[in-house]
This record gives sequence, C-alpha cells and structure tokens, in this order.
Amino acid sequence: MIDKLKENWFVVLVAVLLFTACGYFVYDMNKDKLPGKKADGKDVVAELAGTNIFADDLYDDLYGAVDSESSLGTSMLYMYFERAVADEAVPMTSELKSQISAQVSGVRQNYQAYYGDQWETYLLQGLQASGYTSIDDLEAYFTHYLKLQTLKHENYDANLDSLFSKIHEEKKSRTVSHILVKMTDPDNPTEEEQKKMDDIDAALASGTDFAEVAKQYSDDSTASAGGALGYVDSDTSFVTAFKEAALSQEKGTVGDWVQTEYGRHKILVTETDKAALEADESIRESLYTAIDSYYPEMGAKIVWDKAQELNVTFSDPKIEEALKAYMNITE
Repeated sequence: MIDKLKENWFVVLVAVLLFTACGYFVYDMNKDKLPGKKADGKDVVAELAGTNIFADDLYDDLYGAVDSESSLGTSMLYMYFERAVADEAVPMTSELKSQISAQVSGVRQNYQAYYGDQWETYLLQGLQASGYTSIDDLEAYFTHYLKLQTLKHENYDANLDSLFSKIHEEKKSRTVSHILVKMTDPDNPTEEEQKKMDDIDAALASGTDFAEVAKQYSDDSTASAGGALGYVDSDTSFVTAFKEAALSQEKGTVGDWVQTEYGRHKILVTETDKAALEADESIRESLYTAIDSYYPEMGAKIVWDKAQELNVTFSDPKIEEALKAYMNITE
C-alpha cells in the first residue's frame, strides 16, 4: 500500500495499523522517524515528557476520547500530523539547512556551558517533552520546528495588513529606544549618576541625535545599537513603569526620566505608524510573535488548510474528527 501511495505526487497518510488489537498511526513520508521499541512487552510508539506511550493506550485514547481536547493520544496524533504537513509543504533549502545547523550547534553549546557534564541528560529531557527520544533527534526537532515556522510566517506575511490591524489598534504597537543610567539606589542618585543624567539632558537639548547620545552614555547593552529596543506593545514583558511610559508617549518625543529598579531611563518612541511597522524587517519576528499571541488558534488553522491543499487522506473518520476537535476546526 505504501508503494502505491508513493506513486502519487503527494499523499500524507494517517493510518491506524492493528497489531494484536493494538494500534498506532504513521504517515508514509515520516514512518522511519517514529520510535520503535518495547517496554513491558508492549509496543512503545512515542515518548512524551519521559513517559512511554504504548500502542494500545494510544489506540484507546484516539477512539475512546475523540471529543476530548486534552486526550494524550490526540495530542500526539496532532504532533505527527503537524510535522507531516510542514515537512511536505516546506522544501529543504540550503538556507534552511544552515539555520538548522546553527540552531543545533548553539543549543548543544549552551547546554554544555550551563549544565556541564549533565548537559546530555537535561537536553534529552527537553527533547522527550516534545516527543523525541534521543539526543540525535535534535536536528529533527529543529527541522520540524523551522519548517513549521516557515509555513506559518509565509501565511502571516501574505495577510500581514489584516492580521496586524487589530493588534496595532488595541495594543499600541510601536518601536522604542532608551538610554539607561544604571544606579545602585535609583531613589538616591549619586553625584556622578546625576551628572551623567544632566549631560544626557544637555546633549539631547542641543539637538544631538538620540542614538548617538545612547551610544555615548547609556549603560544598557543596547547602547551600541543606539538604544534600540525594537517592537513594543502592551503585551511586552517590560517593567511596568517603563512600559507605561513607552506606551503613553507620542512618536518622536523624548519623555521625562523614568525610574525603574535598574536606574533612570530616557525613552524615545521611534515609530507608531502601522504601515511603517509592517515594512520594518528588523521587527518582523516580533510581529510574528504578536500575531501568535493574538490569534492562538491560527497556527493550527494554517496547518489544516495546508493539509487540505496537499490532499491529506485519513484511514478512519474518527481520526479526522479527533484532529478537527483538537485543532478547533469547525468546517
């Protein structure tokens, strides 16, 4: 049957194969990536957060809890379904390969630096929480992740104007820069700290560009970038006093000094125009994050629509029902 399916230009097959009254699903493009092991004499089809998922349990979950959005079996089904669609929809390119390689290398280095001799143990735990079973699956993880992101972001780009409209209107979207004078006791600036603030005020009053003043005086890591913090809206995780000031200012204005636990800040709102924000490639990833947050079910809808475009087939209507319920698809 698999060979026959492969004669078509594309088929994603989600099948339930019965083995001594036990079942599990596969799709033909990714069948060799599914875990294959036994524990306590039973087939293990996946591992999630360190817990073995057995074929018979998965079968029971799929067929016994079709209407349950929290079904473990359905969540695993969606995980593989999502990966299958993204894998087929997004071609592997040299740029994508480079991104995957960079991510894998970066994660390995970070885990080794942070966890020392135990880095593999902690990395494996993280992979298992996403349904993978070994350290060697790290490349597969980033392949799936980056392909899925590409699929979603292509859709976001094509519909950016409509998707961003409500976010921009409701959440006061803007780009912001700042200058920080770091202080041990922000309530009581030292003479040196006060002089630095006075020098900053004098430089800005004289017409010196905000970015140049930030490069010269700011104690923040953003100084080299002219104090640029990038995209900010009402959901941004900033200290309350800072965020409130940033969201209250008009474009092009430099506000009064704002006190936070880090010291005193001068804030400049650099852009608020919707079209300008959409055109700014430097904040595009932040816009994607804002869209993800505002439309939490959109990612699943994009996967489902792409699956329909690619002519997904199901071996049993119960599986389709389970997926649609889990993904909140109401068509």
